[in-house]
Amino acid sequence: MRIFQRVITICLIVASLSAVATEYMPDIAKSKVIVFINGKKYYVHTVKSGDTLYSMSKAYGVSEDAIKECNPTVADGLKLDQTVKIPVADNATADAREVKKRKKEFVEHKIRGGETLYSIARDYNISVNTIREDNPGLNPQSLSIGQSLWVRKSDMGSSSEKEAQAEMDAYADNLNKATDDGFEYYVVKPGETVYSLARRFEITEQEFAANNDIAGGLKAGAVIRIPIKDEENVNQMEKKADVPESELIAAQSSDENIIFRALPSDQILNIALMLPFNVESKPNSSYVEFYQGFLLGLEKIKQEGRGESKLTVYNTEHNPVKVQNIVKSPAFEGTNLIIGPVYEDELSPVLQYARANSTPVVSPLADIKAVKSPAIYQLSPDPAKKYDKIGDLIDGGRDIYLIYADSFDKEFEGEVLALLKDKPYAAYTYSFNQKSIFTPRNSAARQIEVMDDILKEEKPCLFVVLANKETDVDRILGTISSSKVAITEKSEKSAPYVVLGTSRWGRFNNIDHTTYFNNNVVMISTYHAKRDSQVVREFDSRYIEAYNSLPSLYAYRGYDAAVIFCTGMRSDIDYNMLDKKYTPLQTSYQFSHKGEGDKYVNQEWMRINYNSNYTITIE
Repeated sequence: MRIFQRVITICLIVASLSAVATEYMPDIAKSKVIVFINGKKYYVHTVKSGDTLYSMSKAYGVSEDAIKECNPTVADGLKLDQTVKIPVADNATADAREVKKRKKEFVEHKIRGGETLYSIARDYNISVNTIREDNPGLNPQSLSIGQSLWVRKSDMGSSSEKEAQAEMDAYADNLNKATDDGFEYYVVKPGETVYSLARRFEITEQEFAANNDIAGGLKAGAVIRIPIKDEENVNQMEKKADVPESELIAAQSSDENIIFRALPSDQILNIALMLPFNVESKPNSSYVEFYQGFLLGLEKIKQEGRGESKLTVYNTEHNPVKVQNIVKSPAFEGTNLIIGPVYEDELSPVLQYARANSTPVVSPLADIKAVKSPAIYQLSPDPAKKYDKIGDLIDGGRDIYLIYADSFDKEFEGEVLALLKDKPYAAYTYSFNQKSIFTPRNSAARQIEVMDDILKEEKPCLFVVLANKETDVDRILGTISSSKVAITEKSEKSAPYVVLGTSRWGRFNNIDHTTYFNNNVVMISTYHAKRDSQVVREFDSRYIEAYNSLPSLYAYRGYDAAVIFCTGMRSDIDYNMLDKKYTPLQTSYQFSHKGEGDKYVNQEWMRINYNSNYTITIE
């Protein structure tokens, strides 16, 4: 009996020790990030405080040796925030009953030729990450025709094309963190080609084809491999090289302006286009599009007999040292017009050259804040002028309502509050569940469940929608217009109103744009091109023919820069530019000199009005 009691006691002690051991073992949250490297799948685990090889092996169901084999450096100890790749243990294939059960919650999608994970997510308006979580064996880098994947029914319509692209980019970033196989991974953007990507990554088309399966054509959303060149290390060292401070001091303002000489009509205009086509080996398609639009602008000028030009393109890589070396190079000598660079920290050597050679410098996209120089012409409009054209909305006797969502645009909010100053307004947070609810955010607001409560008061309103997610904007606009319709159907009067949004709404792809017209949406934007205008249709046609893709706002901006400044160089650019309005592709430019020794800045913002008669007017 005593022996039996001892056995029981020992068992209890062992159980207690096991419980203690379990209690004090760090709890590891299993990563949901899975990447595929050379056909094998791995979890990407970021080391947290308290993580050990033992705890990771238990959490992921693999041996410590397997983790060490995939990550040789972990044998020397784990480091906080270290990225560790952990092999995924194969799961058993679901049986027929499981498949039948899943079909109640999922759509079974058979992969067709040319499809990518990105295109599938876009077609169903569902998150890329949701598809990956529901299909743990799915390899985004290698989809097979006829392969089945599950698409969750309840999540369809919950995500946008922009979000899908961001998730694919995040996948590529995780892949780059987890592998050191000599390749960089990149997600193909819409409109990109083998030719453009090869040029951007500075490899041959043959090298591109050798490392990627493009037999069926290059598709947006495809994950491609780019061989990392040894010279990348050289570039990194170059960035860290010591540069004399005197060389990096900007050619700042002086009391005198620069006198720009008109170029004779028979002289070739030497143009330097300086853009960061890639930064730390990561390409930027926006600048490629600007370049392509610029080329079409030069072509237009040549066709019209307005002078010959020679264009030299430089990839600055957002590297001040590289910019400095470009300016000092023999190829840069004799440059008459400089387009770029984009960033302020690259401007110093360029402005020194500009002052010494009376050469205009066109800042193509950025708002230049700290640097002052009479050599600079800034295409981006003056931020201080952004809301000059909506005074009638703010000061027109309207009741003002700020509509928030769980996620909102804080920058836009700050601009609106600064604009309102001491003007009264009511603020609501919109929530979507069984019905739309507007919860008060300030003392001036009362809780409302339907927008009818406001619109029935018949007083003119301004709704400022601060939500930044496409789905929230869509639902809020739908709620407002539905209330208006419900009131008018009862032969009652609805208050006239306008909705103020941001220019980012113009890039929403999955929203029903008729809601913009139904709600009299107004946006303030740096750029707008009406695709139904003759001049824009002609440009679009030429762009599609040349590059097999629709132009973006960057392409329009590139064209405008070429047409305005390459033409202006043939006359007195100083005199002709000042306070004169230019409208090459719908957007207007009007440059104002901010003062002696300061830059020339575009003053024109676009007010875009979506009218109830389904027309768009520009102010």
